[in-house]
Amino acid sequence: MHPNEHVAQELAHIRAMILQLEHLLMENDGAKSTPVMSPDYWRARINGVRGTSGLPATLEDEAHALLDCLDALREESGNRCLQAIGSARQPR
Repeated sequence: MHPNEHVAQELAHIRAMILQLEHLLMENDGAKSTPVMSPDYWRARINGVRGTSGLPATLEDEAHALLDCLDALREESGNRCLQAIGSARQPR
């Protein structure tokens, strides 16, 4: 497996979890709250991915968009979260 493929898979997993966080926040569902559901946990995982040497610009852009999404969640603005994820996946 090429190292960038692992990074792409990790970002896809993180994206799915951020969308789950967004859903939980919109539903005000605190019952499912665990440390893994903390935006800070996912921010650390994204920053770990960003530290990968030779990270292609497309994956760096996606990581940055996911960080923007976490910022949007902090501000309780889910629409910006979805827009950030969508724009990062657009070909350049």
